[in-house]
Amino acid sequence: MILLLFAVAGIALAAVRGRKTGGRFSPEGILCLRGLWFLLAGLLLHEVPVWIPGFPARLFGLFTVAWDLFVLIFLFLNRNRGLPVFLMIAGTLSNFCVIASNGFRMPVSPAALAMYPGMTPEAVAARKVGYFVAVRGANLYYLGDVVPVPFGRLGGFASAGDLLLGVGLMLLLAEVMDGDGIPTKEKSL
Repeated sequence: MILLLFAVAGIALAAVRGRKTGGRFSPEGILCLRGLWFLLAGLLLHEVPVWIPGFPARLFGLFTVAWDLFVLIFLFLNRNRGLPVFLMIAGTLSNFCVIASNGFRMPVSPAALAMYPGMTPEAVAARKVGYFVAVRGANLYYLGDVVPVPFGRLGGFASAGDLLLGVGLMLLLAEVMDGDGIPTKEKSL
């Protein structure tokens, strides 16, 4: 859900930049991104384990590899976008490394968990397939979900990779929606 917050921030940033610079704000700019369906498919695969009650934990690793692969293909196709894509690649790889090194489960910090009264390690395991509370530590622990995001139902936990992905997404949306991403007659001459 944290990516949703960054996406909204990117749209807002594009609107503000467009207004201040006399440019235009154009949601159609998103359509100029190459292979957008790869990103959408990756995000959909990421949510499947959350939506399906009793999702088999043994399939979580397969879904992790698939969604990261789809996201990386999208990012490769848009590599000419510079810093935003570089940040998103770094975030995707960071998340993949920590998940893969922990048996395809994302460690959650006990300190981050403490921000949510009543939430126990058992509740995390029951509600979030592929997550565990790292009471005794974890591989690449500091790349795990160690940052609490206290935004009510939109909140939760975030990792360094989530933050890199989010900032990259925000910058990418701001870039393509402020008119820079859309070829115009003036730009193509």
